[in-house]
Amino acid sequence: MGFSSFESGHKFGPYKISLDEKTSRLYSKAIINRDINNHTPFAIVSITFGKLLKDVELEEGAIHLSQSIKWEKIFDEKQKIIAIPKIESKTERKNNIFIKIKIYYSDESNIKLGESISTILIASEGG
Repeated sequence: MGFSSFESGHKFGPYKISLDEKTSRLYSKAIINRDINNHTPFAIVSITFGKLLKDVELEEGAIHLSQSIKWEKIFDEKQKIIAIPKIESKTERKNNIFIKIKIYYSDESNIKLGESISTILIASEGG
């Protein structure tokens, strides 16, 4: 099932994220000019989306329009982070679907670390 099959408010996960040595190495290979010992916060978002896309099919022709991240607490990127994606909104305009996915990040004690919001456009056939 694709993102457009889910209604606003639908939650996915939770996903356990950590930048252990293996994951860090793989991320450093995939993203040019990244230091294996120091990643940007986008690494956490990217890994979360990788896990989410194992559960949800990304529709053909989908476009990632925007990304924002707000961290509220400093954390060690190697610690376990719990990520819970949620479809924040889903709107249709001219047969195109705009989906906002908000991801809440917390530590294992359920203390909020931050959140990210991604907007995806799913273009209509022939649109």
